[in-house]
Amino acid sequence: MTFDDGIVGIYELTNINRNGEMPRKGLLLKERFFFGYDVLGLNRIYTALQANQQIEAVINIPGWNTLNAGKDIAVMEDGNQFLIQTVQPQLDEDGLRITKLSLERMTQNYELAE
Repeated sequence: MTFDDGIVGIYELTNINRNGEMPRKGLLLKERFFFGYDVLGLNRIYTALQANQQIEAVINIPGWNTLNAGKDIAVMEDGNQFLIQTVQPQLDEDGLRITKLSLERMTQNYELAE
């Protein structure tokens, strides 16, 4: 398993304005990971369609991470934003811990907090 396809930022959607200002939704960085793309199989596509989801990519990140499916957002280096639909901790072929993320492209992009 290689993690050489790029770096992905994992963000949470939250109020990014200061206290006392009108709330404004934006993305606050939780963690960054090197990642590798995985195969997006027909079974995963079919299951997602049954749940009214449109999975566009599957990526693997190192370790077992506490990410929130349906809430956390993955932002790629090119700025594309994806809702994390599933989080699957598992072992790779070498017995190392990885987390497999199924990503759905978002129709709305949010501002990144500084």
